[in-house]
Amino acid sequence: MVDRYTERAAGEPAATGNAGARDAAVGHAAVGHAAGSADRADDLLTGEELRRQLPIAPPRAVASTLWVMLRGRRLRLAGVLLRFLAEAVTALVIPFVTGAIVDTIIAADGTGVPREFWWQVALLVAAAAAAGLLRWSGASSLARLAETLIAELREAYVTSALRLPRASVERAGTGDIVTRASDDIGQISGTLPGVLPRVCVSAFTIALAVGGIGAIDPRMLIGFALTVPFYAATVAWYVRTAPGVYAADRAARSHRGQHILGTLTQLPAVVAHRLERRQLGRIRAAAWRTVRWAMRTRIVQNRLSGNLYLTEGVGLAAVLSVGVWLAAIGASTPGDVTAAALLFLRTVGPIAALMFVMDDLQSAFTSLGRLVGVIESSGQGPSSGSGNEAGAGVGNGAGDGRDPDAAVVRASRLFFAYRPDAPVLSGVDLEIARGEVVAVVGATGSGKSTLAAVLAGVHEPDDGLVERGVPLSAVVTVTQESHLFAGTVRDNLSLAAPDASDDDLRAALERVGAAELVDSLPSGLITPIGHGGETLTAAQAQHLALARVVLADPALVILDEATAETDTADGGVLDRAAAAAIEGRAALVIAHRLSQAAAADRVVVLDDGRVAEQGSHAELLAAGGAYARLWEAWSRGGGSRERAAASPAADAGADV
Repeated sequence: MVDRYTERAAGEPAATGNAGARDAAVGHAAVGHAAGSADRADDLLTGEELRRQLPIAPPRAVASTLWVMLRGRRLRLAGVLLRFLAEAVTALVIPFVTGAIVDTIIAADGTGVPREFWWQVALLVAAAAAAGLLRWSGASSLARLAETLIAELREAYVTSALRLPRASVERAGTGDIVTRASDDIGQISGTLPGVLPRVCVSAFTIALAVGGIGAIDPRMLIGFALTVPFYAATVAWYVRTAPGVYAADRAARSHRGQHILGTLTQLPAVVAHRLERRQLGRIRAAAWRTVRWAMRTRIVQNRLSGNLYLTEGVGLAAVLSVGVWLAAIGASTPGDVTAAALLFLRTVGPIAALMFVMDDLQSAFTSLGRLVGVIESSGQGPSSGSGNEAGAGVGNGAGDGRDPDAAVVRASRLFFAYRPDAPVLSGVDLEIARGEVVAVVGATGSGKSTLAAVLAGVHEPDDGLVERGVPLSAVVTVTQESHLFAGTVRDNLSLAAPDASDDDLRAALERVGAAELVDSLPSGLITPIGHGGETLTAAQAQHLALARVVLADPALVILDEATAETDTADGGVLDRAAAAAIEGRAALVIAHRLSQAAAADRVVVLDDGRVAEQGSHAELLAAGGAYARLWEAWSRGGGSRERAAASPAADAGADV
């Protein structure tokens, strides 16, 4: 697959990871008390694990993003809110009418059914029907608006995720990206369309009901006032506890997804190195961590429910007590007491709904923060469209203030290690000029792929300097593993150049010799491939990836064993395609066959992370060093047959 690197720095802001760590720590401390022995350090993601994850936007940034997305839709939203206000007013007619019915029946004193009773019942039914109709109309309109916003948010997230620097993706793992695209978007889609109507109706109902109780008799508000400290304590506890719990729960889900997807995508390597037990252990630990955090979110919800039920009982008893006292002294009627009690119950439901909605909103806003964090990190706002201009105008690095005559990339005294005690690169010096093809060869573990990753910006060197004469957005990497996205051939190719016409796609295919492959498919460019579509071999997928290189028009191409899927029997099709793709461009080729090195302008031999020798193919053969010995061994092992089937360029290089 072709990965487009962006100009943005690979590292995410440290404050993001630290904030995530603080949220997780706060949530763990707050719920550990409720969960008893659940306060275990291994349930928390470490600070390093959190820093590796993609950024999470703070609430203010989430609110700002939503406000921008509502541009042009704010009047529609205002109309929806007015309908909810009308529903709240209409629904509050019911307690007053019910109280009036009680007084009417008492006044009748068994003399028959008064005529006004039937009018009151009719008004009760009409108010209930009108409230239901207004609720349905408002909820339907708000659901359509919310679904539109969610669709745009999803599109912006996918666009932004595709533009992320590969260093960020490598550090976070595909699990974090996929979890946000699936679990988090699912959480938002399943929550916001239903929650927003409840928030609006509940807020309006509470305000109007309190006003109604005061209109009956201000003294009845004493009973309602007694509930305020209980609600305040509950809200304070929830705000202090829930955000960290939900943040940690989402982080644990991403961590689990990373281990599962990492194991599945690298399954051959896991099996080859007999790491099945270790990977299963990691997946098991991550899964149990997710379960424990899910249980803690349930503990928070259960405690919230208990506090609300207690407050409801205290408040209702207080309102009834005040009402009975007022009735006893003749200051109110039984109907007034009934109406006040019903109005209080009308506030209890919305307040409880707001509390539970707050629980849902907290989870949804956590998910929104994870999506907006990625959108902001790529500079791709939801309202700026989804076009990808990565392939436009970056091929020569012009217009960015860089020296067009400078080397494409220059590395000086590079040192890099995955572990401090095991250096992978030790003092590597390398320069690639514009238009020059450099092949890197060496034994497995010599540091070839790591060198390519450092030059491409995937990893930052521990020491030394990497200078680039082109922006990172003008660097394209093709690895041994190429992914086919579910879509048409055209969709897969146009990832590298969204504005490319069919003629442009056809020209790129012809340049790398893949036009015949596409013509052989049932519907050509519009043939569905990937999951659910036509099945292509690994070599065919790689062939399309090389066509994407041409469409991307980069200044530097890094081929990390990109033609490893080739077969001698196919006549070196992928090798010729790779040669065509990099023609006229600077290229770093991690060679898995020495015929590729022979065709390069310069060969660099790595040995244990150091440059053992470098020069042209002919120069290194004449020197009789490490490369000459590799060439001799490779030739005896069947290299001559491969050269016979390879491209003319490789043959010419091999004959020197």
